[in-house]
Amino acid sequence: MASCNALLLLFSAAFCFLARWAAGDYGSWQSAHTTFYGEADASGTMGEFVVTLLKSIISCTSGHICGQYRGACGYGDLYSTGYGTNTAALSTALFNDGAACGSCYELKCDGAVGSYYRAGSIIITATNLCPPNNALPNDAGGWCNPPRGHFDMAEPAYLQIGVYRAGIVPVNYRR
Repeated sequence: MASCNALLLLFSAAFCFLARWAAGDYGSWQSAHTTFYGEADASGTMGEFVVTLLKSIISCTSGHICGQYRGACGYGDLYSTGYGTNTAALSTALFNDGAACGSCYELKCDGAVGSYYRAGSIIITATNLCPPNNALPNDAGGWCNPPRGHFDMAEPAYLQIGVYRAGIVPVNYRR
């Protein structure tokens, strides 16, 4: 019986090792930054306000449905599609040409809990691209510029780990 248990333990360990290797070592903590967009009611998560605003500036092209912005992942209104407010737009480095769409990430502040950081972590879903702004340096407004890892979170999600006045917050994340 002991040899069966040892064999089962060995098989389980080998399976876990191979699964982790095949998945690209997901689960290890990495460094990035986060900011937030929208309002406290998460109106920036493709709610009616954003759709109305974008109708006036976006013409029908791929990725859009005449007058309605669907986001880089194509999810549209994140309320009606079930994603809620624990969502983020990812920088180009994390977005990976859309391969990250729908991926879940656990984020926690990389710093002492204090006036700008909150204890704990949050799990968010990647639902959009945070476009680069090459006119600004990476550390002064170009938060989503390559090669920087960045999560632009819906405000209600951000406020679970950061304080409103903090602005850009260093975080650790894992997929």
